[in-house]
Amino acid sequence: MALKFIVFLGCISLLFAADYTSSLFDFVGFVNPSDNFLALTIVRNQLGCFSACIGNDNCYFFDYCGNSSPTSCFLYDRSINSSDNTVYTKGPCQQYKLHKICENENTLPCRCEDNLGIERCLYKYDCNGNLVPLNTSSYTFVRTFSDGKSRELICNMTEDNGGWIVFQRRFDGSTDFYRNWTAYTNGFGDIDAEFYLGNQIIFEITKDDNVELRVDLVDKTGESGYAKYSYFSISGPEDFYRLYVNGYSGNAGDSLRYHSGQRFTTFDEDNDLLASNNCAGMYHGAWWYQSCHHSSLNGEYGNDGYGSGPNWYHWRGYYYALNSTRMMIRVRRY
Repeated sequence: MALKFIVFLGCISLLFAADYTSSLFDFVGFVNPSDNFLALTIVRNQLGCFSACIGNDNCYFFDYCGNSSPTSCFLYDRSINSSDNTVYTKGPCQQYKLHKICENENTLPCRCEDNLGIERCLYKYDCNGNLVPLNTSSYTFVRTFSDGKSRELICNMTEDNGGWIVFQRRFDGSTDFYRNWTAYTNGFGDIDAEFYLGNQIIFEITKDDNVELRVDLVDKTGESGYAKYSYFSISGPEDFYRLYVNGYSGNAGDSLRYHSGQRFTTFDEDNDLLASNNCAGMYHGAWWYQSCHHSSLNGEYGNDGYGSGPNWYHWRGYYYALNSTRMMIRVRRY
């Protein structure tokens, strides 16, 4: 009787391991272990390998080598890639990876870009750097800047874990974006509708912090794309709000890196590199034009002429005015 009970417990243990492994990990394939492992441990069964990975905050993959003697478990961090080992239909080890369940590479159990652990999976940061519950909605708030003036800002808490300050938004053409230098310096529009926050405020937000940028785009069919940059800032008015941007990721293509290092140009303040003309006047916009652009999100709404509408060249080209655009920034905390 005791022997039967022990066998029963063993079967339950294996079923438990299989169930939890399938819910928390995805099977990659059969592999030969890579030399670039994070840790090597000896385990009794697959459940032991699963537990070893769960217990290591840096583990994203594991190889379970059940046919080896002793039974080995290789743990890997997120830097492992297809060049480290080849996946086969048969092999000495089975590789598993943590199953992704939400945005921004989060996984179950909690693993994040900087391994912030359980804190990152229960909370997110708002636009003032406070940890708030994950279900916190977008909101408006007031911030006072160095000139003593207060501005109402939008904090987007729904996209990409939240904490984004929206500084440009267009969706219906109700606001004219063909404005002069003063308007783009101070900002214009209505934060409940279309608006541009203003280069001076963007400078104030980005001057002291490590800030990232997210650009959200929607075309005429409703399809969306985005471009994200891990570093974004603009200089002050004495340098004509020069753009600095780097670290692209996303699915809309990199149409902003071309403009990095360029000063802002409006139809009455020509700071582009085009000697014969003013890019803002030519393309009915205002932007960090070079000579002239790969993107121009402040172009004339609805204008499908070459380069004249809200353009993101590497996504929909020059002869396509985007239906909706939004630009947001946040302090990097992850």
